[in-house]
Amino acid sequence: MLDKKSISLLKTLNKLADGSTYKVVTSEEIIAVIANKSQYDADSIRQIIEFLEKQEYINIKFSEENTYCYSLLPKARIYLEQEGSKSQKNKKKNAFLTYLYVGLSAFVGSLLAIIMFFYVLI
Repeated sequence: MLDKKSISLLKTLNKLADGSTYKVVTSEEIIAVIANKSQYDADSIRQIIEFLEKQEYINIKFSEENTYCYSLLPKARIYLEQEGSKSQKNKKKNAFLTYLYVGLSAFVGSLLAIIMFFYVLI
C-alpha cells in the first residue's frame, strides 16, 4: 500500500511521462511539478523512487545523481486509474450530500419563517 507522498510522486511521474516509454527527469524537475513542494527534497524523492521500483510500480533504466530514467509499469497505470475513479465517485457522493443538506436547510428555514409569521400575526 502506498502512502500519500508516494501516491503524489507517482502521479507526478505519470504527468511527466506523457505516455512515453522512458522519460529522463531530474529531482528539480519533479519538485517543480509536484503539488506539496515543501515535503520533498532530492533525498526523499530518491527514497520514494527506490520504493516504487521495489514495489514494481516503475522501472528504472538508469539513475545517476538526482537524474532518473524511468518508465511506468502497468501496475502503476492501473493503480492511478483506480485512484481517479475513486475520486470521481467521492465527488459525486459529496455533491449529492451537499444538495441534500442545502435542500433540507432551505425547507426547514422556510418552515420556521412561516411559523414565526403566523405567531406574530396571531
